[in-house]
Amino acid sequence: MVAETSQSESETVECDRHGHRRKTYVCDHLLDGEKQGFVWSPDEPENPYPDAWCLACDRVRLEHGEKWNPQSEALITVRLVCSDCYEEIKERNHLGTEVSGNVH
Repeated sequence: MVAETSQSESETVECDRHGHRRKTYVCDHLLDGEKQGFVWSPDEPENPYPDAWCLACDRVRLEHGEKWNPQSEALITVRLVCSDCYEEIKERNHLGTEVSGNVH
């Protein structure tokens, strides 16, 4: 369970497992999934924890013009997680073939 912190700390969350960490977002499938694929946003190259989604959600994105838009975003569920949870989620789901917003 993650709770957002105050406005002055808008980049962080308080995670039940990891404490005060940087916030990030993943699709619902990645949260408890394994080997779902791990695709991340290329829009923030300086962000070590860019928004991430699974291969199923990437197909939704691609079917709606390759960019996230209101129609494609309405078809997925996004979850707030801490940076440590993000790393664990990435480890469980990354297949090694995904590259920032594209699958090879």
